[in-house]
Amino acid sequence: MKAIWISAAALVTLASVSAAAQEQQQAEPAKDDKKICRTEKMTGSLTRRSRICLTAAQWRELSVRTKKGVDEMQGSASGGQAIVNNAGAGG
Repeated sequence: MKAIWISAAALVTLASVSAAAQEQQQAEPAKDDKKICRTEKMTGSLTRRSRICLTAAQWRELSVRTKKGVDEMQGSASGGQAIVNNAGAGG
């Protein structure tokens, strides 16, 4: 009889751990689906602002694309070569 209670307790524990893991997995996509709104200044205006609402995943993608664009512009502005700060050179 004691073995049955121990087995039942083990099953309940495993079921609760499994349920908690499933809830956590479902919560992760919810973070990416949550809308995040930001107010940004309009180009060419001192007072006009625009409200932009995107999901967390969309904000990350926008950030990655923006950084990539800036890196490409900086590379092309330097003649396609990486700019290195050489403090030892001088004369």
